[in-house]
Amino acid sequence: MITDEIEMPLRSGERRTFALTRFPILDGSTGVGFGGVIIDITERTRAERALREGEKQAALANRAKSEFVANMSHELRTPLNAVIGFSQIIKEQLMGPIGSVKYRDYASDIHESGQHLLDIINDILDLSKIESGSDVPQDEDVEIAELVRSVLTLVKGRAENGAVRLALEIPDGLPALRVDRRRLKQILVNLLTNGIKFTPADGCVTLKVWCRPAGGFVFQVADTGIGMALKDIPKALTPFGQVDSRPNRKYEGTGLGLPLTKHMVEMHGGSLELDSEIGVGTTATVRFPVERIAATSTIAEATAG
Repeated sequence: MITDEIEMPLRSGERRTFALTRFPILDGSTGVGFGGVIIDITERTRAERALREGEKQAALANRAKSEFVANMSHELRTPLNAVIGFSQIIKEQLMGPIGSVKYRDYASDIHESGQHLLDIINDILDLSKIESGSDVPQDEDVEIAELVRSVLTLVKGRAENGAVRLALEIPDGLPALRVDRRRLKQILVNLLTNGIKFTPADGCVTLKVWCRPAGGFVFQVADTGIGMALKDIPKALTPFGQVDSRPNRKYEGTGLGLPLTKHMVEMHGGSLELDSEIGVGTTATVRFPVERIAATSTIAEATAG
């Protein structure tokens, strides 16, 4: 059976597409003959062509969006870095005393707001890179104990401001992890910052780390915060998704932290799981596959105790 597509004009001048299928017909008395069926497939062909064109246009639009975000991020970063740098000089009175405590407080507010805006721009740029497929992990063997303690130092001030206690549970003798150092830091900072933000005063955010040669590397951030309903977890993992989307919501943010973290974990072949209960807290578990454990065959099992 043979099928060909042919395009033919009608009397009206319109051109239509037909599928011509030819097949043999066996006749006991005369031998072999041929039959055929013609089907008008014009609408199907037009739909397929429109779909291909739409996909092409979507790819071009996505590329243009990525280029725009990258260019705009650069344009915004340059003046923002100046705002952040000069406001820091003023608030720390590096060029001499300001003369008024209020001015120093204002400079501190400017510095904090500028840093917050820069963080948002960086998140949007990171998401754009990941969506375009241009972000590839720069793997190296990372000593986890050292990296984890540097991450806790980065979020310590935020925890102190919110009167939230930080705790660390990490065993001795952990092997190195083959991972993008900067991305792993960003993953842990995002999860810890999120935990601190949604945990009330006198609450606790705990980072647990363990590794098993047969199961891979695990980082777990558990907080005693406000928590969320299980049905809201998919929304929390969607870019720009806000579980509380009211304009006057208590907790600020773009809704990019968790989706970015999920993307970065998956870039390494890992997974991010969320478990939460309203009024009890949230636990985020990041798992890296066993293949990313450095020198897997020579290490002894290290657990969280």
